[in-house]
Amino acid sequence: MGVLFILFICFSFLSPSLLISSEIGNVKKITVLESNNERLDDRFQTLIIPSSLQDSTTLALRKFVSTSLSIKDLNDPEVFIKVMEWVSTRWKHNSFNEPPQNASSLDILMMAQKGTEFRCLEYGKVVSDVLLSYGYISRIIGMNSKDIAYGSLGMGHAASEVWSNTFQKWIFIDPQFCVYAKYHGEYLNYYDMYLLRKQGKFKQIEFVISDAFLKNNGLKKQEVIAQYRKFLDPYFGYLMCNYTRSGNVSLISLSLEATDQFITSQGLTARSVVFTQNPRDMYYSLNRTLVIFNYKELSPNLQQILSDFKIQNNDDYMKNMHLFAAKPDFTLNLQNNMPWFDHYEYKFDEGEWTTLYKDEIEWKILDGNVKTLYARSINKAGIAGYPTKIKVAYK
Repeated sequence: MGVLFILFICFSFLSPSLLISSEIGNVKKITVLESNNERLDDRFQTLIIPSSLQDSTTLALRKFVSTSLSIKDLNDPEVFIKVMEWVSTRWKHNSFNEPPQNASSLDILMMAQKGTEFRCLEYGKVVSDVLLSYGYISRIIGMNSKDIAYGSLGMGHAASEVWSNTFQKWIFIDPQFCVYAKYHGEYLNYYDMYLLRKQGKFKQIEFVISDAFLKNNGLKKQEVIAQYRKFLDPYFGYLMCNYTRSGNVSLISLSLEATDQFITSQGLTARSVVFTQNPRDMYYSLNRTLVIFNYKELSPNLQQILSDFKIQNNDDYMKNMHLFAAKPDFTLNLQNNMPWFDHYEYKFDEGEWTTLYKDEIEWKILDGNVKTLYARSINKAGIAGYPTKIKVAYK
């Protein structure tokens, strides 16, 4: 079995006068008409997430949450908003009350049931852990002032971002205020907000706040939105999240309006930080499927073709191509960058999805046909990644 390749043919041994151009003969062409089949981004491996959706901590958290929250029949991003709304009403915010060291999200929720209040960081942690327990990739993000190194208290704020398979992007949610952001109807992440701010469009961002949250806290929507916009203003220095590589756990910091590297936080010791100015180091894609094309039968080697068809120049080659041109009979190999991967699904044209517990698909396209392959990955929570679509003609 050979890998699909591009063959570059050189007739440099022939007389220049024979290197003439010619229109291709009656060859049937394999043509990719449409495709989003692209290289997988492996930066998802820097995420710090549960190794399994079935470990005891994750199962216990999901069981606890399910007793009072139902996300059945909801898709993303509705799931994210519903979970955020639920977490935002579990306790009142307290800037100075830290939970015991190594407290789990379940521990925090159980303490909150008894009236304990927590910081923004705990809102971010709990909402991300709950979403992770249901199979959605979520992370705590830290938004920090330019003066984080030696500024006073309050130089940072914590919220969350969650990967949307529907929109193929990270989406910002802030469970302390039960708010998410949109611009012209599009869901935003924090880097999107920074870019809009840089363009002078920060005031045009729509902040959406849950009515249940407003009612629970006796707040007025427009007042909260105005206060929130002002609240975020200092926190566009650095954007941070957890980061792991080669067994080392640290933070990664994306420079926004600040560029200096720092190793202290508000004058105190700080966790190890990896710095970047490349937004792709934080905003990579997830849950995608890559299709690798392998021809079942490889073309003969070039010398064999030249000999068999008595080819002397490019004109001969082009006129005879229909006799030895590649035929679309493939074994497709599937790869993915989905955490907690379980299996693949695929379909042709508008057919039904077929479950696939291996990583190969047989695909033969008949003469004169235009066919479309869809392939996607499914994780162990049953959540489907974004489909890869490849439309190919053979005629």
